Amino acid sequence: MLQTPALSESIENLYRAFQPYELRPHTDACPCCHTEGADLGLHRKPLRKLSTSDLRDYAMDAIYTWGTGDDFKHFISRIFELLVSRQERHDFVDAAAVFRKLMYESWCSNSWRTWPTAEQAAISNYFHAVWNAALNSNPEELPFDGVHGWIQAIAQAENDLGSYLDHWLKSDSINAHRNLALMITEEGFPRAGRPSGGYWEDRREQWIQLNDWLRMPEVRQKLANAVERWSEMPFGGEFFDAASVLP
Repeated sequence: MLQTPALSESIENLYRAFQPYELRPHTDACPCCHTEGADLGLHRKPLRKLSTSDLRDYAMDAIYTWGTGDDFKHFISRIFELLVSRQERHDFVDAAAVFRKLMYESWCSNSWRTWPTAEQAAISNYFHAVWNAALNSNPEELPFDGVHGWIQAIAQAENDLGSYLDHWLKSDSINAHRNLALMITEEGFPRAGRPSGGYWEDRREQWIQLNDWLRMPEVRQKLANAVERWSEMPFGGEFFDAASVLP
């Protein structure tokens, strides 16, 4: 993924916002799901030095069967940083699996929209920075199934995708257009009548919002403009293919 100044700053904001949440001596990994001492790896290094291999199991099971919401807040900055890291990103938990934890309600956690204002702002800034970076990244360099994987991930924690889709419509880079075309041709939007399972299954309203947006004449015009501007480029056929399947 493109490493933009805004993305780097949003990660630093996360570290500042969640700095008060200290690591407990024991993070209470469920003994039925994890080996004894499973959390030892979480204590061996400073937070910013933890790798994907150190955090993979925890990032998958945090809150559900491992620790509390406050424990998750301690690690959230590093986990979110690793999600967009150029190194080892293929060997980490899906962004959608992590972001959906932000909405999880239990005895020890609540939705991120009830968190202190500074924490909400840090999460929101990160989402928008990630989205801008994803849109403008070379499709071949995007983890988690490309730009579709990122909007699907953000949809796990955002009830309204409007600001993200508006930004996409206004983004003028070649990659923003390529990512749009490839999502249409590779993911079946907007031809599918309903979500085909996976992470969209529990976020149908957001899936419908994305599908309806892709049917807008402004989106079709965006692809038509791409055909006009870049049809002679090696990837020019991507725009023709996507425009041909839009209603």
